[in-house]
Amino acid sequence: MNLRDIPVLGPRVPPRSVPDLGPAVTDALRALPPAGGLTVLVNDPQRGTLTPAVLEALAGRFDAAAVRVLVATGTHTFDSRRRREFEGGLRAAIPAETIAWHDCRSSDLVPIGQGPSWRGHRWLVESDALLAVGSVEPHYFAGFTGAHKTCTIGCAAYQDVEANHALAMGEAPAPARLDGNPIHDGILRMLDGLEAVRPVAAVNLVQAGPHIAAACGGKVRDALRHSAPVAEQVFVGRIDRPADALIAEVTGVLAGSFYQADKGIKNNESALADGGALILAAPCRDGIGQDQFVALLREAAGYEQAVEIVHRRGYRLGDHKAVRLRRLTDPKYRNVRVFAVSEGLSESDAEVLGFTKAPSVAAALAAAGVDPARDRVFHVRDAGNFCLLTSTAPAGRTGGFG
Repeated sequence: MNLRDIPVLGPRVPPRSVPDLGPAVTDALRALPPAGGLTVLVNDPQRGTLTPAVLEALAGRFDAAAVRVLVATGTHTFDSRRRREFEGGLRAAIPAETIAWHDCRSSDLVPIGQGPSWRGHRWLVESDALLAVGSVEPHYFAGFTGAHKTCTIGCAAYQDVEANHALAMGEAPAPARLDGNPIHDGILRMLDGLEAVRPVAAVNLVQAGPHIAAACGGKVRDALRHSAPVAEQVFVGRIDRPADALIAEVTGVLAGSFYQADKGIKNNESALADGGALILAAPCRDGIGQDQFVALLREAAGYEQAVEIVHRRGYRLGDHKAVRLRRLTDPKYRNVRVFAVSEGLSESDAEVLGFTKAPSVAAALAAAGVDPARDRVFHVRDAGNFCLLTSTAPAGRTGGFG
């Protein structure tokens, strides 16, 4: 078996590593009031956003005493060591006096907007102006990530995140699809509530690892409108018909745990034929990670049972991950065999997930009975960000910016 003969697909890396971010920052600041304090909302360490580059471009435009930074964690949590490391990079870029971390379960969260409102970090309503920094890549149920998520889902109460993510149980949410995507529509409604009470601007980066393809600034919707087409060019690939097998390689910050590396499966599973084989190659040194969805996997051996449990007891955050996994592997539905090439996932972890643990990609292909010389096989690099679709799958960007 010659793995070198397998076509390799992945992000189309731009020629320049770091373009001038000054114009994007200028466009964002023009969308805000000319004076007063500024709260900068940034992605947490589970995203590889090159936030310090944006903060460096912002430094000098504001008095340090007038700038504070809020790390938009969503429902993620981090220990004190990881926080110190992350804050060190932020402080080296801009001398902000105060850095806070959002806590989705805090008792200090406040209502945002009116009828219906959501609850978020109190700085969202206490600040003179907000600047959200995001990176734009395909997201398997939100369509695309970006600053529109940073300033809403990233700063929201647990219950509001859960209510939004419950919509991921349906068929409409898909990677690189904004138009008609209920998850994205829900995020825009949250954004409407926020913009009704405070001025909000955004800087979006389209980046592949350390390489920045574009930086777009302005009002939040405008920044998304200009960056999503570039992100599609960088991160979306198309094949004319489904593959027999896919190698989904996840690296970088998304490879730390299965909870994040699972994006490599969900971004690309629609390009795989029913009954095919999917090999997840990711270290997952932190194991499964935030494993609230594992309880459902332990209860439900198949897709229909998983759906019945969720309907009976109500949706809980993470259920969509479990339900989608069970649909993928259930012989009555997709019947996809998933192999994990991962030092951090144990045999028992793989068993709960419904996977087969393999020592190497070659061993996984052999166990699946896949021959690259005969079968249609693709190797997807940076699968947590890159999205492989068939040519018949709609991108769905048009009309999805609100």
